[in-house]
Amino acid sequence: MRHFNISYTSYYNWKHDRRGHLYQGRYKSFLVDAHQYLQEVSRYIHLNPIRVRLRSGMTLGEKEKYLRNYHWSSYGSYLSRGERRRFLRVEEVLAHFGGDTPTGWRKYEAFVREGMTGKLPNPLERGTGHGIIGESEFIEKIRGEYVRSGVGAREVPAVKRILAQVEPERIIREICEVFKVKRDELLRKGYKGVARGILMEMLYRNGGMNQREIGELMGIDYSAVSVMRKRLSAAQKGDRNLSVRIERLKKRIQPSQG
Repeated sequence: MRHFNISYTSYYNWKHDRRGHLYQGRYKSFLVDAHQYLQEVSRYIHLNPIRVRLRSGMTLGEKEKYLRNYHWSSYGSYLSRGERRRFLRVEEVLAHFGGDTPTGWRKYEAFVREGMTGKLPNPLERGTGHGIIGESEFIEKIRGEYVRSGVGAREVPAVKRILAQVEPERIIREICEVFKVKRDELLRKGYKGVARGILMEMLYRNGGMNQREIGELMGIDYSAVSVMRKRLSAAQKGDRNLSVRIERLKKRIQPSQG
């Protein structure tokens, strides 16, 4: 995908006499717990064309029509066989709604329609840091399977990352428990406690998140994340108790090795 993105961007820029990035962000791939989250991910992606500000003023009917007719989406193919592209496989998603049948099409359409009426949480955020979209039990299961099978980073580059990192939500839970603070309070921009700086550092060092992702989670600019992490590092040098507390937290979140 990296080669494809670079090659196509170079071609497009040459053809249209332009420079710079063509895509909004880097290509990302996720391992999804199909039983729990496949339908949520499918709906979230299919709603992308109307999630932009330009389409925010549309009525529900206008949004439905726009999505069905949007040329660059597979959504219409989930609602009928029609002119479905041969390479497209809809069976796994539609299995959650009754199969690739008129009943399954109607139920999936109703499911997507529900997402048009309110703000949906982004299921892809669950994969931030470790690339797995699922509950803690699923993530630990995947980690354990990699350990038992003996698959290494040479065979699957993402394995090293999966084995070494901790689910960000687990880090948040542990810090909330240790510092007796609620999740919403800890993530709120105005929270002043040291726990917020520790969370940023541990999400970066142990949760596999970059500073931009941490900033988005905590409602601040990525540069502010860098400042907070530097302040925490300086504070640790003059406060041994703080360093001890952080080391204890790190031990609590050590990933299971199967």
